Amino acid sequence: MYSHVIELTARPGQAKALVNIIRDRAIPEIIRQSAGFVDEIVLLSDDDPNRVSAISFWRSKVDGDNFFQNGFAQVSALTQRYLSAKPERHEYIVGASTNRNIAGWN
Repeated sequence: MYSHVIELTARPGQAKALVNIIRDRAIPEIIRQSAGFVDEIVLLSDDDPNRVSAISFWRSKVDGDNFFQNGFAQVSALTQRYLSAKPERHEYIVGASTNRNIAGWN
């Protein structure tokens, strides 16, 4: 299992709108439709009102990379007006999870 963590910096006062557009448009219309997609978690920082983190889970590195190369531009087009900085992407191999759909490496 593979994961992308995308760190987002919202324009002042726009973090909740950013989360809403990801939840209501990006996930159902773009991300969920992508091959190998497993799950998405979107976090709104409790101590930085402009910080949002999106964690996506993919069946493989190839699936995650394919989404980043093809679908991420569509998500960026939806979210761009809410952002004050370019998103930062970090890649991970899932080590462990309690979610039965998100398997850790063996």
